[in-house]
Amino acid sequence: MTTALIIIAVAVVILLLWMIVTHNKFIARNNRVKQTESSICVMLKQRNDMIPNLVAAVQNYAGHENATLTRIAELRAQIQQAGSEHEQMQLGAELSRALAHIKATVENYPELKADRQFLRLEESVEDMEYQIQAARRTFNAAAVDFNNYVEMFPSSIIASMKKYRPRELISIPESEKANVDVQALFKR
Repeated sequence: MTTALIIIAVAVVILLLWMIVTHNKFIARNNRVKQTESSICVMLKQRNDMIPNLVAAVQNYAGHENATLTRIAELRAQIQQAGSEHEQMQLGAELSRALAHIKATVENYPELKADRQFLRLEESVEDMEYQIQAARRTFNAAAVDFNNYVEMFPSSIIASMKKYRPRELISIPESEKANVDVQALFKR
């Protein structure tokens, strides 16, 4: 009888240790997702701080692009007022698209393209865009790792007990996946 009790006690201890280790792994993975999400938001804030200078420089040369410039200002304000980091990241992606449109517009203004201050500012924003892209990839990798742990057995048992849910990945809208119409670019 004592051997059976020892076997049961050992099994219970092993089960408890597994639950503790699994729970701690969930915490570590969840914190990694939160950290990468926060990194994106910090970079979006840095980029948002540069945008007024970029908009002012472009306005001096391309005043008729007010619709795009106004949309950039609106998006910047929305990002600053966004309630969640996920919402900030979605608005940040939309802002990236608007900034790409401004960059294409600048091609029509040789004086602006030659302005040193504008070039420095444009390079800073472009560098920030690359950093944001890298941070988005890091976020997606951390989210996939977390999601795998949530969905795979046996860790899914702890996930359901603790009500962990898979994290949504940052995805590219269908409109941005379409092929670029190169001929249209040359018709400008």
